Amino acid sequence: MLLSQVRIKRKGLIIVSYILSTIVFAIVYFTGGTHKVYTNLMYIPISVISSTNGIKSAVVHAIYSGLLVGPIMPMNVEAGRQQDFFNWFIRLVMYVVIAAVIGFFADYYRKEFEVNKKKEKELADAQYSMVYSLVKLAESRDDNTGAHIERVALFCRIIAEKLRDNPKYKGYIDDSYIENLYKAAPLHDIGKVGIPDQILLKPGKLNQEEYEIMKNHAVIGANTLKEVIRKYPDNRLLEIGISITNYHHERWDGKGYPEGLKVTDIPLSARIMAVADVYDALRSVRVYKRAFSHEEAVNIIKEGRGTQFDPDIVDVFLENHAEFDYVFSNTMASGDIALQVS
Repeated sequence: MLLSQVRIKRKGLIIVSYILSTIVFAIVYFTGGTHKVYTNLMYIPISVISSTNGIKSAVVHAIYSGLLVGPIMPMNVEAGRQQDFFNWFIRLVMYVVIAAVIGFFADYYRKEFEVNKKKEKELADAQYSMVYSLVKLAESRDDNTGAHIERVALFCRIIAEKLRDNPKYKGYIDDSYIENLYKAAPLHDIGKVGIPDQILLKPGKLNQEEYEIMKNHAVIGANTLKEVIRKYPDNRLLEIGISITNYHHERWDGKGYPEGLKVTDIPLSARIMAVADVYDALRSVRVYKRAFSHEEAVNIIKEGRGTQFDPDIVDVFLENHAEFDYVFSNTMASGDIALQVS
């Protein structure tokens, strides 16, 4: 939540608290005065503002509330009997003390939360810097990888953002998932650092034996990330990175590698990457092929719907293919794009 939104929310709660205190004042008066238990209702708005706005606002509100049921509030409305000074003053002091205590702890834990949140962000940035270093390591081995890994990250984000509108994925794809997918996507080919140069950099199409060796990059990459995640367990970014790295060459019909998974046994992140990766590969020049046009790439992916690719993801791609062309064309025109670290 943005800082401005938090401030607006707190101001709203201040207004609500003052309104509630005024309502309690009316309840106390119209039920006969402070000799009845209804003055205790004033602890509700005091607790609300104390726990959300801290000690300063809490004390001011407590004084206001204490005065409402203080000197101007009769002890017994019907008998016309006023409160003793000591009676309402002690109540006001109690309101202030309770507001101060709650407000103090609210401020304390809010500061603790902000410190912990800052530390978590620093840790997340450090972890992503490590991830980005792995990506750059892969890039240094393969000249074709640089802009490719950055474009596919954007392609994955486009697909995930559009796929979120599908009721089937409601509750699964959220802002956190999309951000982690975007940051993990560049990891998909890091396993290529374990492929021999004579195969990885071969100026021509691979033969069958070489291709079998090349396929190992998926497992090599996944195993590398599994070693990392042992140091950082429960890291959602790395979990998605492992799924993408290991399974982005699986096929919807089960004819892919390394495990021959099919349909939804393939992690969603890998199914998204499969479309993003193939589109970019089709559009790019390789030593063994020409670059396909956008229209040709769209038709090839369309033909793979339900065989190579998840039909839902292909449908999203077809509905938004112009965005893919825009990203690819602008990246090629302006050079490599930088992934956002934070």
